[in-house]
Amino acid sequence: MSHIIKELIGRLTGLTEKDFAWKVRWRMKNDKNPIFVILQDKYKVKEYAQDRGVRTAKLLFVTDRPETIPFDQLPRNCFIKANHGSGWNIYCVDSEFFNFKNGKSLVKPDGSLMDRNAAMKYKLTQEECIYLCKKWLRRRFSKEEWAYQYIEPKIIVEEALISIDGKEIKDYRIYTFQGVVKAISVGSPTYRRNRENVFFDPNWKEFKLTKYKEKVPDPLPGKPDNLQEMIRIAEWLGNGLDFVRVDLYDTTQGILLGEITIYPQSGHINTPTACPKFNKWLGDQWVLDKK
Repeated sequence: MSHIIKELIGRLTGLTEKDFAWKVRWRMKNDKNPIFVILQDKYKVKEYAQDRGVRTAKLLFVTDRPETIPFDQLPRNCFIKANHGSGWNIYCVDSEFFNFKNGKSLVKPDGSLMDRNAAMKYKLTQEECIYLCKKWLRRRFSKEEWAYQYIEPKIIVEEALISIDGKEIKDYRIYTFQGVVKAISVGSPTYRRNRENVFFDPNWKEFKLTKYKEKVPDPLPGKPDNLQEMIRIAEWLGNGLDFVRVDLYDTTQGILLGEITIYPQSGHINTPTACPKFNKWLGDQWVLDKK
């Protein structure tokens, strides 16, 4: 959908043009900060984070020639990903490969793979993995999202992470403005499958919305024991940037960076929630860097 159409929809539906999604669209169209290319690159952001003392999943292999992936040498559990897109993920579990995407069709709440018979429709041979990776390398993810157009396409293989609680791994999506955390949402394959979402403030107090498009998880995700460390990491990585969403994992290895997101939900109307009041408040936290 073009930016013009999005703006027209926003006006016709009575949405303020200065809410959070509006500012994401403004960034997509106008902000050409070269650091965004690094932040959005799932390969190069590892070095960006590690230079700042933040750990990421261990990189096992990187290539632009998928046929060179050393399948016979990979650990029993790992991920194969494209660095320049979203949802381009292959999950290797017990040395079998599955088209993971965002995980909602494959992973159960306890972190295990869904029933094997049901999972078979997503299973890939090594040859199919190579074919899928080559397909990803030929594509550009989103022409409207500027930074994606300048990422050098790569296929990366990284270790599979284990959640600290032994269940499916959750991603803590931390909305950070000029190095200050203002909101946190929690995602997981089960939440995505059930269309569940919740936002907390930095003290882990739930934001009560006036309108919901997704269910609130019941029970609510518990406050992480190391929440303050997560906030410190997000604020360190977001320092000097008008806005980034820092996505972290709480693992058996400690807090690790998943990725940094600069265009959450592509600036779609009524995101990140269906609540105009919250979306406007979140947008107000973002002072655009128009330099």
